[in-house]
Amino acid sequence: MNKFNTIHLHTPYSDGINYSHEYIEEAIRLGLKSIGFSDHAPVPLKYDWAMKKENLPRYFDELNYMRKVYGNKINIYIGLELDYLEGLDVKKYIDFDQLNLDFVIGTVHYLYSDRIDGFASADGTQERVDKAIIEGFGGDGVAFYKKYYQTLRQMITEYNPLMIAHFDIVEKRNIGKKWFDADTDEYKAHVEATLDVIKDSYIEVNTGAMAKGIDVMYPSEYILRRCRAKNLRVSVNSDCHFTSALLFAYDKAIDRLKRAGYDCSYVFDGVMKKVKF
Repeated sequence: MNKFNTIHLHTPYSDGINYSHEYIEEAIRLGLKSIGFSDHAPVPLKYDWAMKKENLPRYFDELNYMRKVYGNKINIYIGLELDYLEGLDVKKYIDFDQLNLDFVIGTVHYLYSDRIDGFASADGTQERVDKAIIEGFGGDGVAFYKKYYQTLRQMITEYNPLMIAHFDIVEKRNIGKKWFDADTDEYKAHVEATLDVIKDSYIEVNTGAMAKGIDVMYPSEYILRRCRAKNLRVSVNSDCHFTSALLFAYDKAIDRLKRAGYDCSYVFDGVMKKVKF
């Protein structure tokens, strides 16, 4: 059996390509003991990547049916990737306390901007993120990342999720230091302040961008070394949007963790379980 899995996985209910049964059958073929689904939770804004609120019951019904069909071959867990939107109560919008989720992945994709009196994208295509920085932050990349880490700290404090997704996603469209320099003391201070608010959450080591041909893995080696120094726990996940990426680049993720001083990751199978390298 394969000792790793992924619980960061998207279907067409949000922005994934393959259907739940296709992921499950691929996971069984790869010898996984468990798999988790975490489509983007509905949000009180019109975003193309989020699940529609009316589809939430169907999402649970489908995955519970998958448990009946495949439950003798693999453990299937139901979660959500829960976005934090400053000033909006996403949990209330989806009646979060009534959902009985197996796990929650906390995330920040959008940043509130006074300049546009709305939300600017911290993720997406290069064009979308560039536009967000220009219109939402006056072309100031430093203001952009400061707002991101401030919002991430709010998410961690308010949600206390099982796992924090793509910790430094602001690096995704900053190739060649296009908008800011992540090697500065100022940037590192914001990283440090964010790591310091983590209580119970696991840091995701995310290979999702790599599966899409973008040479970025989250978090950076520097951040992982700081995580290790603070004894923060990590979990390798693929942020999977199509079946061929189910365990994409896990070997590279493990190598990065080893260089940072880690000798294990954690895998969710009902509870978080330590997996030694």
